[in-house]
This record gives sequence, structure tokens and C-alpha cells, in this order.
Amino acid sequence: MAGWKNQRPRQLKKIAYALTEPALMNLVQSHEERGWVQASEVKEHGYGFGILLTFGEKGEIAHASNSKSAFQ
Repeated sequence: MAGWKNQRPRQLKKIAYALTEPALMNLVQSHEERGWVQASEVKEHGYGFGILLTFGEKGEIAHASNSKSAFQ
């Protein structure tokens, strides 16, 4: 019997944060070069700023180099 987990792809999510917006934009740019995609707008986070990132176009783990399928 297939449950709801089998029908939904797993997704990598990450909050990138920095003390200043220019530093955050540099961090986001370096993550985008590695396949991460912005999933929210910049917001205040702690004493600085943060943004939600997901991996890949749809954020699916199946295309990540550290996924289980890459080692099988």
C-alpha cells in the first residue's frame, strides 16, 4: 500500500543568514552556483537577515549528489 510519503518528493531546505544584506546576497549567489534556488524573500532573522533556499529547480533530493540514489 502506497502512503502519502511515496507520492511526495523529499525536498532539501536551508535558511541562509548573514548580518548584512550585501553579505547575504553574496552567500545566496554562491549557493545558486551550486544548484540552490531562492524560495522566499529576504527577511529579518535574529540580528541579521535570512532567506529560505531549496535545492534544485523543484527542490527534489533525487538530483542531489548526496542522495541515496547516487550511492546505489
